[in-house]
Amino acid sequence: MTTSYRLEAIKELRAQKKLDREAEAVALSEARKAAEIAHQANMARIAEKEARIASGQPAPEPEPAPEPEVEEVVAEAPKKKPAAKKKATKSKKSK
Repeated sequence: MTTSYRLEAIKELRAQKKLDREAEAVALSEARKAAEIAHQANMARIAEKEARIASGQPAPEPEPAPEPEVEEVVAEAPKKKPAAKKKATKSKKSK
């Protein structure tokens, strides 16, 4: 037998899943609307270009892209530690 708290948890889970499905459906419809708007804008751009080609007008000059401003950032170089001094070793002469 199933206890009451398990039955309540199942009901809550079903209710939450229903809300999730509804939210997903809304998001999907909004995404489809945005895609349709983008598609219509693209089709209008293509139709305008085809009309211009059919009439024999030259292609318009593309506007140059503005150059991004470059900010110079001067960073201090990390200070180098002085090299460790090596101990003088006496070399042994081999016979």
